[in-house]
Amino acid sequence: MPSSLVELRPDRRLLDHEFEGYKLNLQALPHYTFKLESPVDRVFPDEIQYSFIHAKLFALQNHLVLDYWDYSFNYYYIDEKQQVRYVTFENTNHKFQNKVVYDIPAHEERKSGHFNLCLTFPSASLAVVSDGTGYLHIVDTGARNRYCQCTWQTLHSSLVLGEGKYFIVLDSRYQEKNDEESLHCLLQSVEQNEKHFNTVLTWVTFVNCKQTWKQTSVRQLQGKGIVHYAAIETNCSALYVASDNAFKFTSDSEKEITEPTKEEPRNIIYTWLQTTEDISITLQLQDNFNKKLLHVQVTPTSIKVSYAGNIFIDGKLRHKVDSEFTTWNVEDSGKVDILITKADSMLWDELLEGGDSKGEQIMDASLVEEAHRRLAHLCSETEVKADDAMPGVSTQELEECDAASEEDTVLVRMDVGSHQITHRISLSVHQYLFSINIDNQEAPALALRHDVDACIWQPYAQLVNSDTWPLKHQGTLLAFGYVQSSKQNRKFVTCPPNFSYSVVCEASRHIFIYRSASNDSQLRRRTEGVMKSVKVGQQNLFNFEKYGEVIGINATNEFLFVLTQKTLIAIEIL
Repeated sequence: MPSSLVELRPDRRLLDHEFEGYKLNLQALPHYTFKLESPVDRVFPDEIQYSFIHAKLFALQNHLVLDYWDYSFNYYYIDEKQQVRYVTFENTNHKFQNKVVYDIPAHEERKSGHFNLCLTFPSASLAVVSDGTGYLHIVDTGARNRYCQCTWQTLHSSLVLGEGKYFIVLDSRYQEKNDEESLHCLLQSVEQNEKHFNTVLTWVTFVNCKQTWKQTSVRQLQGKGIVHYAAIETNCSALYVASDNAFKFTSDSEKEITEPTKEEPRNIIYTWLQTTEDISITLQLQDNFNKKLLHVQVTPTSIKVSYAGNIFIDGKLRHKVDSEFTTWNVEDSGKVDILITKADSMLWDELLEGGDSKGEQIMDASLVEEAHRRLAHLCSETEVKADDAMPGVSTQELEECDAASEEDTVLVRMDVGSHQITHRISLSVHQYLFSINIDNQEAPALALRHDVDACIWQPYAQLVNSDTWPLKHQGTLLAFGYVQSSKQNRKFVTCPPNFSYSVVCEASRHIFIYRSASNDSQLRRRTEGVMKSVKVGQQNLFNFEKYGEVIGINATNEFLFVLTQKTLIAIEIL
């Protein structure tokens, strides 16, 4: 079953096209520092961890962990003694307090291939800890708040991937269903084959049986290149993955993975490319063609294209079009371009209702020329036999050097039952920027570039008895898509849950803070004889060079928290 193409259509009420940009504010932001009693534990890649995947995993790991289950300023980090330290910030007197809440078991000596330690909170009383050496610990934290901080107790420890398999934790989710408690953990590891490094995503499930956690299932996916975003769906029935290359299930301890039935070779004689507004159809005529023999008939609901009695396209369109605006052109080479204008601004999942085996959708305009060079042997007077079938050009067949990564990035929903992609979203025009937790009951939201802005999209679980994968536009960072693109040295990018400001953080020098909401601007512009205020935001610059490299960051509505190896900084956002 083919996957559905999902279109991201921003809520116009959350956009502001009159916003002009940001004005530099030289006023220093109040900030409060806390010298850590024990430095943050860090592991660096070694001689066998030299791929770009490794570099990203080590460099961009956020060592400052916020407890989203407690709305006060409660943070955690893991120190050099492999202890989980709890740090709280009191926003009234600007004081910090900290203490050790958990001593990670084993304390194995660091070896080649090990990763940094990871900490996640799947529920209000559970934590998942990875020690970077292959062990995963399920921990009972009790109530976590500044008034009741219990010492954590280990409930389960295991080498989940086996000896010599190291990983980090991307996501964890607790589920209670039919009086059964289950814990789902999403792990990322890296494997090397003869040609390149593969990213491996492992979905491990634990079940609580009489107060004892037992591992019940393991599912694995593999793909080339880096993963921009990965999360478990709220109902634990699917996985969300945004990457530059296709991922597929390679193993499942609960259900056998069956390869989809291979389709019969198709005789592709035309291709089509779409935007939200129109569709461009391209086909190739024979040599010494006669333009008068080409007939293009487009009605609001159907299309028929033929040449000398031979039919290229004939069928009912998937959606309605404005047939009066249809145009076509025949080049001297015999290439025919037909432009159809859609009646409604949307993306189509197919050109003809029910599909057409003779047509191939091209996702990237740069591939059109290559596709039709390979289809040039086809013409209306030549019978194409099955043995001569020419498949369409697939973006997955290209080498990594043939395309820019952002143009190929796709966000997919992968169903755990069928092991297939059910929905996909092309991010070729919606550059992925970062993810943020705005609801601890849901998967992390994604910040995607939309024109000059950055839109925050919250994915929700697929609706029952429906094929819809709902993603809701929750907020907009005005002009942030544009301003962040010029920051080539950015390390962390984030924003608070109320989207009142956005942050670009360099590794060791500057933090750029952009606040779109500001007081009435003194700037004025004459429009149609009337003086109007110019909508601008405020840009603040914070220099943290003396504190060392930033290795963790988190934005709340009132404060921006920045972690270096020896210091925690709280920057007040006025």
